[in-house]
Amino acid sequence: MGTSARRSFRRRSRLVVALALVVCAVLLNMQPMPAAAAAPSESARPVKQSVEDFAVGKKLPAPRTLPGSDRKIAPLTSEMKPTEPKSLAGTSATTGAGISFSGDATRASAANNLYCTPYISHETSVVPVRTGPYSDTSYMAGVQCNFVLDHMYGVSGAIDRSPYYQGEIGYIGREFAHSGDSGSSFGGFRVQGDRFDGGRQVEIVLELVLVASAIWVACDPLPGLRYLLCEGLGTKTMHVVVGTAAFSTGLAPPVIRYAALGDSYSAGNGAPTDLDLTLAPDCRRSTQTYSYRLTSTRLPLGGRGESLPIDVPFLGACSGARIEHFDTAQPEARTAQRKFVSRGNDRLVTLTFGGNDLGFTDRLESCFKGYCADEPLLAQADLTALQGRLTALYRNIRSHMRADGLLAVLSYPAVLPNPNDPQDYQRDFVRCTAVNNFLSDRELRRIYEAATQIKEVIAAAVAATGDPRVRFIDTLDAFRGHRVCAPDDQLWAANISYTTTSDTFHPNPAGYQEMARQVRAQLGLG
Repeated sequence: MGTSARRSFRRRSRLVVALALVVCAVLLNMQPMPAAAAAPSESARPVKQSVEDFAVGKKLPAPRTLPGSDRKIAPLTSEMKPTEPKSLAGTSATTGAGISFSGDATRASAANNLYCTPYISHETSVVPVRTGPYSDTSYMAGVQCNFVLDHMYGVSGAIDRSPYYQGEIGYIGREFAHSGDSGSSFGGFRVQGDRFDGGRQVEIVLELVLVASAIWVACDPLPGLRYLLCEGLGTKTMHVVVGTAAFSTGLAPPVIRYAALGDSYSAGNGAPTDLDLTLAPDCRRSTQTYSYRLTSTRLPLGGRGESLPIDVPFLGACSGARIEHFDTAQPEARTAQRKFVSRGNDRLVTLTFGGNDLGFTDRLESCFKGYCADEPLLAQADLTALQGRLTALYRNIRSHMRADGLLAVLSYPAVLPNPNDPQDYQRDFVRCTAVNNFLSDRELRRIYEAATQIKEVIAAAVAATGDPRVRFIDTLDAFRGHRVCAPDDQLWAANISYTTTSDTFHPNPAGYQEMARQVRAQLGLG
């Protein structure tokens, strides 16, 4: 927390009126202390604490044996639902920070005006940062009594009340256990907005066990706080959980943080370039590439029935990128693509890699300039080596993502017609002059054969990771019937000119739309 934030925090803290909840007790045959306990004041105000990340699954405090009995309690495990205040028959209940009771007719001597006052106060602030905001909460929780108890135990915690996290503990504060008239449990927690889907709505709770020498008669209602548990009336041991009710930590609803990596098929070659025109114009990044078309689509979060909208992608893909450019800076990009991935942030990463490592575009151009049908375009040794490198790349990327993140690996769509596929428009003198003049059917078969081999290598590399969070997206035949040589109104690939350009052999905007549709369909996005 910065200096200005701390000053603001202290100013707000002075204005906080401590929320009060009263567990009222009248103890038979016991005299009150000479001076009544003061209402919580300075000690009840939150103070700056060192913070701990808020996340469900915290280790709970060990069970405790209550003094003078064999009874055990397991802190923060009781059912914590709103509970109506309770009192023994014949007692009266009023509202306030300190309330006295008169006993019923059988307890005429029980008008001793003895009570304990639990309190919880908190301060929350949101800190905006580039990688996503986080929220800090500091709180003070405790109990003050106007008489000395034989024993008191207390522990605070924070419950996640966000959707799909109802009732899960995300933070545990300091425990206290002693005899006396007061005790406190304080803490501070940070909700990382990009690391945790919950923590938007939380409730601070204080669990108390109060042991006295006579009986407790009432859990009295009062404003600001609520009971989540009230048991032990009519006994010497009171077990109470009080809470603030759910409050907002100030964070916006969570989204799927998304990084789009890879080469020209992910950067957007073939579509108008409109990103990074100053810093990295040669990357040819476009807002019409497939990743941008996934924005606001909802990605399911496995097993919980929840889905979150996908954020605008962090587009790190760059034309000409090879596998090595995940870890090392590509001259056109000025930074390694690894910089676009965050272990804390990213739930989704998509990519296309491998084509440039095989020099596939150069091989296609050589087919246009010469003849390439006599032998396969790609050597088996090169394909085998690529598979191993891709498997290592996928594992490397996953190591930089969230553990529950999803890596979606796309194959390359075949953009030239497949002579063996009657659903494809074939070479035509009017509509497809460049292909007709420069490529034979035999060459087109070799090109489609190579595209198929690359797809199979990528699929095998994904399977070799053994990681179910790495998914293969097959786009090889996504453009069937819409490849080069299709009518202009049905064309999903950039037109091929006699002088090849960086857009040649790539999708056009309609093609990227289809790639996005394939990602949505094969990942089950909503």
